Order: sequence, then structure tokens, then C-alpha cells
Amino acid sequence: MPYITLEDQTRLYYETHGSGTPILFIHGVLMSGQFFHKQFSALSANYQCIRLDLRGHGESDKTLHGHTISQYARDVREFLKVMELDQAVLAGWSMGAFVVWDYFNQFGNDNIQAAVIIDQSASDYQWEGWEHGPFDFDGLKTAMHAIQTDPLPFYESFIHNMFAEPPAETETEWMLAEILKQPAAISSTILFNQTAADYRGILQNINVPTLLCFGEDRKFFSTAAGEHLRSNIPNSTLVTFSKSSHCPFLEEPDAFNSTLLSFLDGLIGKP
Repeated sequence: MPYITLEDQTRLYYETHGSGTPILFIHGVLMSGQFFHKQFSALSANYQCIRLDLRGHGESDKTLHGHTISQYARDVREFLKVMELDQAVLAGWSMGAFVVWDYFNQFGNDNIQAAVIIDQSASDYQWEGWEHGPFDFDGLKTAMHAIQTDPLPFYESFIHNMFAEPPAETETEWMLAEILKQPAAISSTILFNQTAADYRGILQNINVPTLLCFGEDRKFFSTAAGEHLRSNIPNSTLVTFSKSSHCPFLEEPDAFNSTLLSFLDGLIGKP
């Protein structure tokens, strides 16, 4: 199994498919790079598709330190350097979008030529005057308590809400298996940190072409959250998916892959 070892000796699992301009897919909280499996066959003919399991997630080491968005962004930076990936595209889904934004906040657009943001608002928390956050304080407390005491029903409900239509039982099984690879202590820690994150103040500083992909089902975010990003991120384009909730790349993979290919081909030039 392919791993890289970071400077702090944490091993990160990754897979690469295809060759060409690298697209690094960054998954959401509790999840793993496996969630992007429907992108690899469609995109790898012309692009290098890379799935990375963030520390504590999927097949990566379950080290008990470093579970903050800012550290995940530093891990991505180190990964890109070790793998010698040039002019990469960062594709962040859910919490992965926070990692992308934190990367830009820390490092600018050094060696990054574009970003793809998949169904994530600028903050998950319901700050005063901010209507696009799915969590209030009571909701966060309830989620963290469930993870520590009775995680299985919480995770099953979480998966269910990610989709406009309930996924097949076999689909739910593999997603649940990926989530259960993560120890509860890590899950609670990163869930709290990512919920408290707020990137509203840095969106205007993102200066690479950005594709915004949102599901039209409102279980997680309304498309208004995508409109907010489009209004605040220069050179951004918003595309919505009518049959999707939080996972358009799984719910409408053909439409999502076509949208992503059009964006990349227009940006980079069709290979």
C-alpha cells in the first residue's frame, strides 16, 4: 500500500490513477479518499487523479495529534512537495474545502493552479448573522456526545443525510466501514475544530480559478451558500446538481465528472 511519511513520522495513505496535471481530492470529516472512486475512471485518461487519506482518516496513521484544519493543510503542502506535484488542482469536499482554503491562507497559490470546492459553506457554525452553517452549539454537543457513546446510529444518519435519495445498502456499508476506521477521540477532535472554522474573511484572497459544485437538496447546505462563495471568490463559477445533496460526485457522477472535465479542459487545455 502506498504511503508517504511526514516529518512528524505520520504516514499518509494515497493512491494515484492516470498521468498528467495532478488533481488532489481531499475528503470530508470522518471520511476518506475512497469516496472519490467514481472519479478515477472518468478522469484518469487525461489527468493524474490522487486520493489522499488525511491523518487519522481511512488508511492513514491514527496518530492522536495534529487534528486541526491548519495542520491538515500543512500535511497537504508537505505531500505535494514530497510527491513533486507541479501546478496541482486541489479538489476539496466538505471539510476538504476548509483544508483547501486554509492552504491558500497559509501558502497562497504557490504551485496550485485551480481549486474545486464541493458542497461546503464558508463556515459550518451558525454564527450571529450567518445562516449557512448546519451546526449550532447544541447540535455540536449532541454530535460529539453521540460519537463518544453511541456512534453507529449517528454515523448511519450522517450518511443518510448526505444523499438526496437513500443510498443502497451496499453503498451504506462501505461508507460506514470507512468512517469506523477512525477512533472516536480523533472524530470528536476534528469535528469540533472544523465546525469552529470560519473562512468568510479570506475568500476574497483566493486568486486561482475556482469551480463551486453544490447539490440542490438542502439537507446540508442550500445553493445560497454556493452563491455566497461565488460572490466572494474572484474568478469562481457555481454549478448546481438537481438530484444531489452533499455528494454530487457519488449521486450524479456522470454529470459531476463532465462538469469537472469541462472546467479542467477549459483551464488547462484539452490534452
